[in-house]
Amino acid sequence: MNKFLEVYFTGWTATPRMPFILSGNAICLPVPTYSILLGIIGCCLGRVVDAHEVSIGYQYSFDTIGTDLETRQRLEFDGKKLKSHSKGSDAYAREFHVMPKLKIWIDRLDWEVYFKNPIGTPSLGRSQDILKIEYTKQIDAQPVQTTKVFGCMLPFTPKLQLGGQLIQLAEAFSENEEIGGGRKPTKTSIFMAIPSDSVQFLTMPNLFQTIEKEPVGFYLHQFSS
Repeated sequence: MNKFLEVYFTGWTATPRMPFILSGNAICLPVPTYSILLGIIGCCLGRVVDAHEVSIGYQYSFDTIGTDLETRQRLEFDGKKLKSHSKGSDAYAREFHVMPKLKIWIDRLDWEVYFKNPIGTPSLGRSQDILKIEYTKQIDAQPVQTTKVFGCMLPFTPKLQLGGQLIQLAEAFSENEEIGGGRKPTKTSIFMAIPSDSVQFLTMPNLFQTIEKEPVGFYLHQFSS
């Protein structure tokens, strides 16, 4: 038997962007990445959360996909500093998820106070994609060999015979000590995104199932060392 902290978020919009797409239309992943989840947790705690401080399981869904036409303020580097681009701004289409719902499970019961009284305002994607914390609670879960999962992201292996979207991305980032120095990926791996409408029966390590009247299964991601 294991204890986890369950936190349930809802919102009006979310924008889990597909990485590495720098031009044209901005499209969304079917589920958020683990680096996004670390950012949401860190926002509630009011500090940067190192990937090795926590293990995360989650379940994500949304009602539909919308599209906005937005203005982008472009910048260019003149060799000394950033300045407005000589060609000015441009317009582009951006996908977003409508009425997102995010449930996470973490192995840090001592962080519950930060989700009841978050230091920052959590968002999923852009700053306007604000999340509301509906509830937090401590739950019991047991390890299982097989369970039903959906709306999550799984590390890909050749043995993973499931339907989903393959994508290569950084599972987490580390911040440079210098302010404004950017960040570095800790490890880049291939993951499979399982959409919320694609229920899968899964057999692999690190699977858990909640102890309740209607048990819920989830994969608990442990970040690479």
